Amino acid sequence: MPRLSTILQVVSDVSLELGTSQVPVLQAVGSNDQDIVQMTALMQNVADELLLDPPYRDALGDGNWLYDPGNLVRKARPTQDTDIVLFDPRLAVNGLKYRFLKAKGLEYGEEQRDFIVRLNKVAARNAPVIDLNFDPGRVQ
Repeated sequence: MPRLSTILQVVSDVSLELGTSQVPVLQAVGSNDQDIVQMTALMQNVADELLLDPPYRDALGDGNWLYDPGNLVRKARPTQDTDIVLFDPRLAVNGLKYRFLKAKGLEYGEEQRDFIVRLNKVAARNAPVIDLNFDPGRVQ
């Protein structure tokens, strides 16, 4: 499994990749920058979409998609920059990029495609393997 990222790292990566900032973001939760505030809020939409289907529905079915390392609890909304996102970091970045561009009324088709392709790869990697040779109802 890839290394997990904090909410600050995800927002910073998106901000740098989209060019809304030229340096890493120093604060996401409670920022005065409206784009950063919007990205932080849109992470909830990304999480909501990911929690609809396996593997994240199965692993995070309670809706708590963040981990607070200070209090050792899982939660559903970001409250600090150090909250750890409990799904694939690249999936979080791709999902946030397309949602942010869509919210701004900009072209987001390629970013949405990147998100869906990554989502399918993660789902396929975690899919159960079915042994077709071990079927008790199979006629020999």
